[in-house]
Amino acid sequence: MKIGIIGSGYVGLTTGICLASLKHQIFIYDVDEKKLGEILEGKLPFFERGLGEILEKVSSTEEFRPQNNLDDLIRETDGCFVCVGTPTKNNSIDLSQIINSINSITESIKKNNKRNYKIIIRSTIIPNTSKDVILPILERELSELEFGLAVVPEFLREGNALDDFMNPDKIVIGSLDEDTTNFVKNIFNHFEEKCEIIETNLESSELIKYTNNAFFSMLISFSNEIANVSEKIPGVDAYKIMKALISDKRITTKINNEQIIPSLESYLIPGCGFGGSCFPKDVQALLDYANKNDINTPLLKAVLDINSERPNKMILLAESILNSLENKKISILGLTFKPETDDLRSSPALDAIKILLQKKASISIFDPIFKLKPDMVKLPEECNICNNIEEALENSDIALIFTKWDEFKSLDSKFLKQFMNNPIIIDGRGFLESDKFDVGTYFKIGYSE
Repeated sequence: MKIGIIGSGYVGLTTGICLASLKHQIFIYDVDEKKLGEILEGKLPFFERGLGEILEKVSSTEEFRPQNNLDDLIRETDGCFVCVGTPTKNNSIDLSQIINSINSITESIKKNNKRNYKIIIRSTIIPNTSKDVILPILERELSELEFGLAVVPEFLREGNALDDFMNPDKIVIGSLDEDTTNFVKNIFNHFEEKCEIIETNLESSELIKYTNNAFFSMLISFSNEIANVSEKIPGVDAYKIMKALISDKRITTKINNEQIIPSLESYLIPGCGFGGSCFPKDVQALLDYANKNDINTPLLKAVLDINSERPNKMILLAESILNSLENKKISILGLTFKPETDDLRSSPALDAIKILLQKKASISIFDPIFKLKPDMVKLPEECNICNNIEEALENSDIALIFTKWDEFKSLDSKFLKQFMNNPIIIDGRGFLESDKFDVGTYFKIGYSE
């Protein structure tokens, strides 16, 4: 099938690359010609393990065609995915990119006199956006031409996007009519025997995506609430509490007496909080939607409130250990909101850095992604960005881990003593082995001796 992709960001490019690898003819459009040129050369503009290799293969084929002319894309394709950003603005979802894209698409459809063209919304949009915002534009502008509209949300985890796309647990198709549903099903026919195809209406499809993200955000905040309780009880380890919870048969399946640990486990882990492009933004957007419609959602508010406290939790623990952070050298290990990605959006580490600077601390930072993307972020001039972990730890008074990178797993007291003034580490992800550290040098969220 000939399919267009509007937007070459994380979602759009991942969708386009993967569909091209399945032998669909993909036309991918973006207003940024420089970015399109790099994509055409097989260069991935963001870090996502495994995806760059697939791009290198498809970029030289007829199945993958970056486009800087929307009219050409519409003329060549039978339908397109809209994959533009829907950021948060003043705590509400900003639909400006969606509206601009829909207006441009309709103009191109009219120019090319395309009948029954299918528009598939891949961007995350709040319930009723299709009905109240997108559909009126299409009905007004395409009244003489038949069209199809569908909402097909993505469920791509950064760092796992390739596997999530190629091995989905579900594909959700919300559409206006059966013809559009069948069109989308044909795009994803490779997966019909691999996962469940959920057919529904536009509104339900929109809410499913928010429900997904809100649920997993809630699990993280719930874990951190239990961690707060655990810290007040000497000898209680919140990580072991969560491990016991996961073993419950209502959560963990047993087949032939062998436990099948669910992916749920990765969200029931206390720590320094969630970040990224989806969870904070989407929970806030859903909360804002509820407030505007007089729907009381105290749980959603609590999820965000609990999460916003987590970076400061790390700082308060460091302060209690050192008495004061003024003029102390603090090592920040990990900037990205999770490993295997270069995404810094809503990263707990960035919030922590702001607090540390207010407390007049000296900050050294290392993240393994700097090796690949040395100019990934502009930080305050007071921060020292280091090329390796040894440099970041040099003469440090305390180290704080914010990202669960494999590079940090080997840390122990012996290594820390080589570089730090005080070989003390606070593990914000709780993944280091505590028995590798001397007494009084290793601390983690959710545990009190």
